[in-house]
Amino acid sequence: MLRQKALVDVLGQVNTSGVDGSWLFNKEGLLLAYVGTEQKEVASNVSSALLASVWTALERRANDLKETILVLEDGVIVCTLVARSMMLAIRASKQTDLGLVRAKLHSLSAYLEQPILSISHDLG
Repeated sequence: MLRQKALVDVLGQVNTSGVDGSWLFNKEGLLLAYVGTEQKEVASNVSSALLASVWTALERRANDLKETILVLEDGVIVCTLVARSMMLAIRASKQTDLGLVRAKLHSLSAYLEQPILSISHDLG
């Protein structure tokens, strides 16, 4: 079973070296967990809904979308699917090396894959 406190702790581990936020949410944008080091003007649950909407729009154009990188004025957000049903996003500052951000995204995604799959199997 995936515990909320443990999930927040795991998401928080990537919030170093220029990474200042990480989200786990479903494809409809329902936020399961968020850890951020800075207060943002947009609430984390609104951000997850917007990211899910962007993902859905991009997925319609690309049949096998695995990852997306959104370049913003003040940073980047990278997103990927976890266990075919959840989405993971990481936000970093502009100065952060994109390779580092992507490596953190892939490592965290691989780490969360099995626990999320076991929950989805229990529910289904």
